[in-house]
Amino acid sequence: MTSVGKAAAVIVTLAAVAAAAPFAPGTRFGMVGADYRFSSGDLYTYSYDSQYVKVDPFFRAGIALLPNLAVGAELALFNTFPDSGDMFTNTPVFAFGPAATYFVIPDPCPIRPYVAASGGATYAFAWDRLGWRTRLAAGAALVTRLPVAFGLEGGWYHDWSQVRRWSSRGYELAWLQGNTGFLGIRVMAFNQ
Repeated sequence: MTSVGKAAAVIVTLAAVAAAAPFAPGTRFGMVGADYRFSSGDLYTYSYDSQYVKVDPFFRAGIALLPNLAVGAELALFNTFPDSGDMFTNTPVFAFGPAATYFVIPDPCPIRPYVAASGGATYAFAWDRLGWRTRLAAGAALVTRLPVAFGLEGGWYHDWSQVRRWSSRGYELAWLQGNTGFLGIRVMAFNQ
């Protein structure tokens, strides 16, 4: 089994255990959204990145370890929606890893600001390319009587990815880097 296959097996196992575990009411939350990104750096100067819309789907789930601190995982996709061409034959780049979300103001407040930090692995199936990402974000959620809260989140992430480059000695593996600022919309829910 390849290293990517082993990592996928571990992730699926941990996700299955977390989904089946009996957690106390009000300790779980989930978040979905979309980010608009502003990227720079060697990793994003390839013409391949310019072929995609700069809107990327985003998912985060967590378990509250403390009243205002949730620890979990996040999954972000990028190069998801082609600028032209068939979206259904496209394979996005996946970024997956652990995440922590700290809610600055306690639960009863209708506006709940938060900060989040995460890190993890990125994988591009199209090129069998592995990389790493760190991410910092801040946001605010508007909690209403609806079962979901709506919010905005902004932040920054840094990517490292290994690519094959042609040189005078043939193809070589090189690490490229890129920085991205983003602004995203969020929909989140807390279990009752």
